[in-house]
Amino acid sequence: MFIVRQSEHIQEDIKRNWSSWNYGQEGFEGTEDELNECLESITDENPFFISGFEIWPDDVQSSEIKELYDGYWVLVDNTRGNGLSCNTLEIETLEEAIEEVKENGIDLGDGETVDCSNAKVVWSDEEDFIHILEIED
Repeated sequence: MFIVRQSEHIQEDIKRNWSSWNYGQEGFEGTEDELNECLESITDENPFFISGFEIWPDDVQSSEIKELYDGYWVLVDNTRGNGLSCNTLEIETLEEAIEEVKENGIDLGDGETVDCSNAKVVWSDEEDFIHILEIED
């Protein structure tokens, strides 16, 4: 199976194998202790804002927050299971996948969540940070 993903840090994405909401934007900068202090201080009058969402007291237990990179925390998009948000290509060969991406680009909508734990990058457009990954069935 071939999938396509836009990322400036594709190898780190594959290693991590999870995606954040809001393309990693609007995260929390600080230590894990500082993050926990903020989460513990949430009230009905004072929610915690992260990754484009307000986290209310009732949301804390169901919200998965992880470190995207050192000292930067985001809300994990786990609504469709574990894996990376990407677009699957209904293509059988790498050559067809490259042609599809070059001709049509990629749709940066919600995409799909795919387990990329055994994915490998087989083609990249370094200028636009677009990568085709192959996942063995």
